[in-house]
Amino acid sequence: MDNYKQILDKLENMTPFSGNSMSAQFAGQAYLVYSYSTLIAEQWWVPQVGEWYKYVVAGKFSTTTSRHQNLVRKAWDL
Repeated sequence: MDNYKQILDKLENMTPFSGNSMSAQFAGQAYLVYSYSTLIAEQWWVPQVGEWYKYVVAGKFSTTTSRHQNLVRKAWDL
């Protein structure tokens, strides 16, 4: 299992991973991040502007999921 430092690195590099309560995977051109089974963040390529669009769900969740959201924000400089 990955620790939070390893997960931070994987999020920064958009590397798929699977942990106890957090995971990330590619689905087509989108990089999707889950806390438990809830989609909490995603990135997808926007060819018209030549960059990745980053989105983190703004809703409030459990303490653990909120920690995961903050980890994504840190990794993606949001």
